[in-house]
Amino acid sequence: MFNNKNKLGEAIMDYVIVGGGAAGCLLAERLSRDKSCQVTLIEAGTSDRNPLIHIPAGILALMRSKRFNWSLYTEPQSELNQRQLFWPRGKTLGGSSSINAMCYTRGQQADFDHWADVLGCDDGNIRWGYQDLLPHFKGMESFEAGANFWHGDNGPLNVQALRCFNPLSAAYLIAGQQFGLPLNGDFNGAVQAGVGAYHVMQRNGSRCSSAKAFLDPAYHRDNLTVITKAQVQRLKLRKQQVCGVYYQVAGLDLYLPVAGEVILAAGALHSPQILMLSGIGPEKALAEQGINVHHKLEGVGQNLQDHLDISVSWLEKGRRGISLNPLFWPRGLKGVLDYQNRTGVLTSNFAEAGAFLATDTDHSRPDIQHHFIPALEVNHGLNLTPTFRHFGYTLRACLLRPKSRGYIGLRSSNAADAPRLQPCYLAEPEDMAGMIRALDSARELLNQPEMARFGRKEWLPGKICQTRADKEAYIRQYAESIYHPVGTCKMGQDDKAVVNLALQVHGIDNLRVVDASVMPTLVSGNTTAATLAIASKAAEIIVGT
Repeated sequence: MFNNKNKLGEAIMDYVIVGGGAAGCLLAERLSRDKSCQVTLIEAGTSDRNPLIHIPAGILALMRSKRFNWSLYTEPQSELNQRQLFWPRGKTLGGSSSINAMCYTRGQQADFDHWADVLGCDDGNIRWGYQDLLPHFKGMESFEAGANFWHGDNGPLNVQALRCFNPLSAAYLIAGQQFGLPLNGDFNGAVQAGVGAYHVMQRNGSRCSSAKAFLDPAYHRDNLTVITKAQVQRLKLRKQQVCGVYYQVAGLDLYLPVAGEVILAAGALHSPQILMLSGIGPEKALAEQGINVHHKLEGVGQNLQDHLDISVSWLEKGRRGISLNPLFWPRGLKGVLDYQNRTGVLTSNFAEAGAFLATDTDHSRPDIQHHFIPALEVNHGLNLTPTFRHFGYTLRACLLRPKSRGYIGLRSSNAADAPRLQPCYLAEPEDMAGMIRALDSARELLNQPEMARFGRKEWLPGKICQTRADKEAYIRQYAESIYHPVGTCKMGQDDKAVVNLALQVHGIDNLRVVDASVMPTLVSGNTTAATLAIASKAAEIIVGT
């Protein structure tokens, strides 16, 4: 779809943003504030008008969608019984912020201060520490609980408490305190540690994606063009400069010249893919696909990091959870009626509560994150059979700072072919030890007296799983991604860095990368908020240069 306010071809663009996800939508709004600049946003997916995107509980259908979800799979994982893990990624305006669980967590202050330590400061006095990013977190946010030192209340991204909180989620909060965790009312405040309800990116009980927050208010601007269903093929390079973008719409080959900058915001999977298809990347990887090396940059696609997750599921004594069992249907119907007032079960993000806890005796920082789901969740919700049969609940636990590193590669020189995803989960032995701590923490918390009032029995992994060997076997068979890939075009000055501190690609003029791929290391939490802060800081850098 074309936004026809501009006739492409009449003018050369000042900015072409490739990717209409979390970062791309924010950049489109910020850069198009300057009415003298022509800005074009190119998105491979469709528009975000479908109601499933905006109804929070629509996430259940979006996980199964092929229209709004890239529905990718990793390479077989040698440490996970050769399984190929499912990686959902948003294929619509708003990107993954249009299909995710909307949990708003930024990570830990130490995550960003670590970035500042390893990156230092460049000639333009650009730093990436927590205090450097906090104004961007606050500036983009409208925190319904009110502004304070950590939050803003005048930004376009609405952050609110859930309007529907299941009794099982409330029980989880009590059980977490019985387990020894403090109750934490704000994971993005003074401290992250503790158990609490997640704040969510919603407005009035509906999803507040990046597209909703940033792009919708800017859509009327005459200097902003949005192209959807457009698959970028590669960048056009002249010597060491980008001068345009080749893309396809409905099978037609098109070209968009750019006088200013091309900004890749296609995410940690597709931004490195586009660079490599354009001849920018590791020499060997490009040669294997018959792509001429225009600019050797060995770090492109490397440094892939993700949060691996393990689940513990219980069958419930009663019927308090969310289910597809016929006994739940009257409550489900009531939820449909309640949603007319933007209340009720359809406003749930399913991952209603969680915790951040320290389990490594060598460190005081939380190293494990929980997501509590008041439903039986099996295989990302792709297997719904158990929810027709049972009521239950699931606690997902992930290791926040894994040591293992993987890469993104090419399957071919065809942009339509999905990139090769090789996260190398559990390649480092320390990560298995961390995953066992995650599993133990989830099982112990769900065995606390408050949860025992509701639970009938541990369904997975079950009582038979007791020894370390049992736990390792369970993790290898059942661990899954929780969808936080980052790092594949990392910032820095070392030989594996792809962009500098201004997010400009090393050795190529007029080209930046602005998305989760530039993170040097994975943040300790969900990644959307940090990605948006990166985009906000990038916009400030671009406008100021």
